[in-house]
Amino acid sequence: MNVEPILISADPPERNRIFREKMHLPWPLLSDEDHAVADRYGVPVSRKHPKARSYRDGFLQPAVFVYRGDEEVFTFVAVPRFTNLWGAARRPSPRQVLEAVRPRLAPA
Repeated sequence: MNVEPILISADPPERNRIFREKMHLPWPLLSDEDHAVADRYGVPVSRKHPKARSYRDGFLQPAVFVYRGDEEVFTFVAVPRFTNLWGAARRPSPRQVLEAVRPRLAPA
């Protein structure tokens, strides 16, 4: 499967750089400090998460979007609730995303 991940975080670029190096991520990790990208794609913000106080504009929820050109192939956006750790729990693993996406990206 020929895909290119784009990782985006609300953390500042320097924090993303440190995280990327620590995790040995081979892809760029872009910064969305002002939530412009998150807002465009409807990613919710939690202000009730205990760590939300560390973030000026709240705590962005986990989300995964897969596109082929302009076609949306897969979407997951966590809905913040106390029972799912404000969105951090029950998100799909990379393997689950690939399993969901693979049939949709197969040549016709």
